[in-house]
Amino acid sequence: MAAVHKLIWDPVPVTEYAYDRTRNVLLAVWSVGIGTVADTVVAFDDLPAPEYALQLGYELTQLSKHLWRTYTHPLTEAVDQPDEALSRARNQLAIDLVTGAMRDPHLPVGDQMQICESEVLEAGHQVGRILHRIGDRGVTDQAVTDVEAEIDALRRAALGDLTGRANQAVVLTRSDPQPQQVAAAHAYFEKDPMGPPELYTKIDATSAAVAAVHWLDAALMIASRAASGNLSDAPPTCRHNHVDELADEVPVLVVQRLDRGELPRDVVMALVRDGMPARTLLEQLLIGIHNAWQLYGEWNKTVPADQINDTFRARTRRMAVEGRDRIL
Repeated sequence: MAAVHKLIWDPVPVTEYAYDRTRNVLLAVWSVGIGTVADTVVAFDDLPAPEYALQLGYELTQLSKHLWRTYTHPLTEAVDQPDEALSRARNQLAIDLVTGAMRDPHLPVGDQMQICESEVLEAGHQVGRILHRIGDRGVTDQAVTDVEAEIDALRRAALGDLTGRANQAVVLTRSDPQPQQVAAAHAYFEKDPMGPPELYTKIDATSAAVAAVHWLDAALMIASRAASGNLSDAPPTCRHNHVDELADEVPVLVVQRLDRGELPRDVVMALVRDGMPARTLLEQLLIGIHNAWQLYGEWNKTVPADQINDTFRARTRRMAVEGRDRIL
C-alpha cells in the first residue's frame, strides 16, 4: 500500500472579504459545508481610491485567518509544548483587544512601527491602519461590527455551537476533536449508518471523522462476519479480516491502526496532525463505509438481495451503538 501523502492545513481562511465594485461595498464570504454564503459588511460612500477597499478586504481576511487559527489550534492541545502554548495563549488573550486595535492602531512614528508579538493583535492593528487611511468613521464602525460578529462565531464554535455564522467552522480542521460534537456526529450516524449529509453541514469535520472511524470499524466487521456466516452484532474483539478489500488507501490505514489498539480519536488526531484536512479524511471514511456495504452484499450468503441494504444498516447500527464507549 502506498504511503499517505501529507496534505496542507486548510489553506483558505474561513472568512474572505471581496470588494463589489458595482455596488461599492465589501462582502464577507464563507463556506457552510455545501456551498458559500455572502453578506454585505461595509458600504463605502467616498473612497480615496478602489485600492483602499481591496486593501481593507485583504487585511480583514488575514485577521479572520489568525482569529480562526485559535479555534483550529486550541491551547489545550499544546500543553506539552511550552513555546507553542505561550504563543497560543497570547493569541487567545489578544482576541478581546482586536476591535480596540482596529479603532486605535499603532501608527508609524518616523520610520519606526510598534509590532505586536501576537499575530492576532497585530492583524487587528493592520486592519486599523488601513481604516485610518480611509478616514471614514462609518466604515470603521461597520468593520468593527463585522469583526465582533466573527469573534462571536469563533467563540460559539469553540463551545460546540455551529449555528449561525459559526457554521463556517464545519470546513476547518481542528487539531483536537470536541466530545459534544463527536456525540452529535454519532447520533447522526445512528439515523443513517452510511453517513447523512448533516455530517458535512452541522458538525466540525475533525469530530465527525472520529465518529466515522468508529462506524467504519463496525461496518467492516459486519461485512467480514458475513463472509463466514457469523450473524453476531457484538462489538469487535479481534483484528479485522479482509481489510485490504476496502481498496481505498485511507480507510485501510485507519483500520490497520485500529487493529493495533488505537482509539478512533487517536487515529484521527494523528492523521490531522500529520497534515490531512479533516474534511478529506471524513470523505474517505464515508467511502470506506460504502465499500464495506458493497462487500457485505457480495459476501452475504443468508440474506435475500432485496434485504441487504436494510440488514447491513441495522447490524452496523447495533454493533456501533453497543460499542460507542470505545470512540474516545
